[in-house]
Amino acid sequence: SLRSELDNKYTVIFHNYGLQLEHVQKIYEKYKKKPRVVRNAPPVAGNIIWARQLTRKIEDPMKKFQQIPAIMKSKESKKIIKNFNKVMKALFKFESLWVDEWHKRIRVAKEGLEATLLVKSNDKYHVNFDREIFQLLRETKWLMRMGADIPESARIVLLQEQKFKHYYNLLAHLIHEYEHLC
Repeated sequence: SLRSELDNKYTVIFHNYGLQLEHVQKIYEKYKKKPRVVRNAPPVAGNIIWARQLTRKIEDPMKKFQQIPAIMKSKESKKIIKNFNKVMKALFKFESLWVDEWHKRIRVAKEGLEATLLVKSNDKYHVNFDREIFQLLRETKWLMRMGADIPESARIVLLQEQKFKHYYNLLAHLIHEYEHLC
């Protein structure tokens, strides 16, 4: 009798979890194109953090429910479990798409690093440096803190961050001085 009553309570709690799961699914669908990201977070890291927050919200309780066999066997539970798998798959895909986008940006930035740093156009010198590189460095730092897998090329660029900043500032200063003298 006590076991039956306890199983009924678990079922009610699991049903409420199913409602929370539907709520998370609605949040994902509503904001997946423009998530509300952590303040000051770069775009890729911010979107991944958002997806991971939603994942934790539904994954942690499910782990606990999986330890209770009575809950997992009911017909209604199967519907909630199916919905859970669907939402988790969508969140995983969302994160994977952002990671892939970041990898593409790294490849493009790496190619940009091979370009000439100083160019002359209309008798004026310009620093030919893609400022996107600094954004990617920021992304790399955030993703490293989050425990993401960082490609070797991004690690190498990150190790040279101070050198890039130094060269950029030096060239900008030299151009400014040159123009001032002319």
